[in-house]
Amino acid sequence: MRLFYQPQINAAQRTLYGVEALARWTHPVLGSVPPSRFIPIAEETGQIEELGRWSLTEVCRQLVEWDTMGLHVPVVAVNISATHFCSAALPRQIVSLLDEYGLSPQRLTIEITEGVMMRQNAETMATIAAIRAIGVGLSLDDFGTGFSSLSRLADLPLTEIKIDRSFVANFEEDVGAFVVTEAAINIGKRLGITVVTEGVETEIQNEKLLDMGCDVVQGYLFGRPVPPADFQDWHGMFFG
Repeated sequence: MRLFYQPQINAAQRTLYGVEALARWTHPVLGSVPPSRFIPIAEETGQIEELGRWSLTEVCRQLVEWDTMGLHVPVVAVNISATHFCSAALPRQIVSLLDEYGLSPQRLTIEITEGVMMRQNAETMATIAAIRAIGVGLSLDDFGTGFSSLSRLADLPLTEIKIDRSFVANFEEDVGAFVVTEAAINIGKRLGITVVTEGVETEIQNEKLLDMGCDVVQGYLFGRPVPPADFQDWHGMFFG
């Protein structure tokens, strides 16, 4: 298991906003196994929390390594499963890791999914509130693909929403996708939330998002998910 990192770019300044950490598994027999296959297995076998703890630890370790090299990555976004959010121990784990590696909480963002939003029970909401109280960012992933995102958006202490890549992919063919994306960006701005758009692959898409006022863009136009060493090379080429 390894973490790959995909850059996120400030749309207006073309500076590095941060990176998203993405788990990758290479099996000795099966080869590269996509997350869509191994994440459900980890959930079914009860290993998803351990995977989440490993991801958080590896991200903190990597941030310190980059800092030591003189490569400043402002923030890393980490995906945490809905199951892990049910654990009251999660905020304590995050605090312990930040203390161990000497990192400020602002350098870590936890991504939640529609599944977490649907579980608005007392335990989950207490975990979410505790994470934000630490100062760690909270991002809603794949915004726009679920049915309850909009109605519950204002109830969560979010710092960021991520517009799903499917909307950007259909910009040129689907006026509806364009309108929904623009509306989502406006909603985020009215709520004071940073808006990240995934799946940006062309300059035309990027220019349209910039015109809409999107804060941060992420996609193959800027960089693919890569191992840490390759990210260091990308950073040197992209920023000189």
